Amino acid sequence: MKDVEFFEEHGYIVLRDFWPSGELDALQAQLDELGKLVVGPGFSSTAQAAAYAMTAEQQSLLYDRLKYLPALSCMSGSEAIRSMCRRLGLQHPSLMGCCNMRLDKPQDSKHLFAWHQDSVYLLGSVNAVTVWVPLHDVNLYRGTIQVIAGSHRRGLAPFKRISDKVIAPYVPMLQRDISLADEVTEAPVTIEAQRGDLVVFKQMLLHRSTPNNSDQIRWTAQLRITDLADPEHRRQRFPTGDKTNIFYVDYPGHDSAARRTQEQHGASIA
Repeated sequence: MKDVEFFEEHGYIVLRDFWPSGELDALQAQLDELGKLVVGPGFSSTAQAAAYAMTAEQQSLLYDRLKYLPALSCMSGSEAIRSMCRRLGLQHPSLMGCCNMRLDKPQDSKHLFAWHQDSVYLLGSVNAVTVWVPLHDVNLYRGTIQVIAGSHRRGLAPFKRISDKVIAPYVPMLQRDISLADEVTEAPVTIEAQRGDLVVFKQMLLHRSTPNNSDQIRWTAQLRITDLADPEHRRQRFPTGDKTNIFYVDYPGHDSAARRTQEQHGASIA
């Protein structure tokens, strides 16, 4: 019960030594198998990045296939994940179309995500969660995520369009299209977790990724889960970010029609 109270207040939680049936081992084994196929026999998800050569083409091909690993699907749909989500308040947990994996190379800042809320891009129910699964220990040295504790309780933060992508009902918006309108000045919480732990945070929570300063690639999986029992989510026909965008979805306190009108006149969206 204390875990649930902490999660509701702070918007995130780290669940220690979570995986009960070898799900993480299966995912890492399939990652290594795919890596050897795409990159070469020297590939290993636990080796130093300099131990094997990976071209940009190989990296792109590997990254694009990670989300199709069977073990990731098994992990996403496991009873352990469903039970955990129910305990954290999702009455009818359902997968969103965006479960995937990331690889963060050492000293690579190009693909880091600045402060954002997942809800802006992924949509889903107000109580939707992101489940962040590190395949290694994560901290400021290896790279991790930082969060603004409690920021989920303020709802959507003001945001602005930063690309010229057209605003239309079925045009998805990505992080290169929308960013926060205001600078985040609050002190962040740095998430530290070990291999086998689970990091769960509300999609309304402000968070960002930090650089990987180690000599190994940081491998993580991300599961996104919405609540089909949420009545407002159902009223809007269960929107997800691969089918529409934030300008056509109403969250409490934010009117989508007003946002579209303001954006068409070049204003930030509050």
